[in-house]
Amino acid sequence: MSNLQGERQEREAEEVRVNDLVRQAQEGSLEAVDELVRTYQTPIFNLAYRMVNQREEAGDLTQEVFIKVFRAIRTFRGTARFSTWLYALAINTCRSRRRRLRRIGLFEGPSLDDPGISEDGPRRHETADPGDLPDQAMEKQETREIVGRAIATLPEEFREAIVMRDVQGLSYEEIAEATGCAEGTIKSRLWRARAKVRDELLREGLICGVNG
Repeated sequence: MSNLQGERQEREAEEVRVNDLVRQAQEGSLEAVDELVRTYQTPIFNLAYRMVNQREEAGDLTQEVFIKVFRAIRTFRGTARFSTWLYALAINTCRSRRRRLRRIGLFEGPSLDDPGISEDGPRRHETADPGDLPDQAMEKQETREIVGRAIATLPEEFREAIVMRDVQGLSYEEIAEATGCAEGTIKSRLWRARAKVRDELLREGLICGVNG
């Protein structure tokens, strides 16, 4: 069996598991709700963190999203993937919070001392790959910091596209469903977002331009 087939089977098995948890949660199982939270807490936190640039706000947003999930779980009809429904709810919650933070003057730009997030959430210090030389490890961390800051300065719609595609790994179809935009619009926004990040890496001398 090829790696691609194995990955597809894993995704299908995970989707079956999640659907079963959703069904149990809709029937009132708090254990199933807890398991759904454990499954999606980190990606939702990471999404929120990229959208608002503040660790405390991201944690509060994550809690708010899952409170909404708990209250609305019975309205989920299964016409889309649960993850797509969840991301749509999370994106709308983040949008509302960003508007409120701007209105009261508390929206912050990217933190210059924060290297970004990992699969376990935001981190202060990056553990170097054992195979990296010291200079290589420093270069990787510097690149992550610059990419994170570049993403944080993007317009909201560009930021959503690049975070959901390149950070969260969602498909174009899933992003379109979650944001309510056409796939062509998502691809256009993603192209422009990546171009802006690339320009920042070029400016910092971390990648080389193509001559000619």
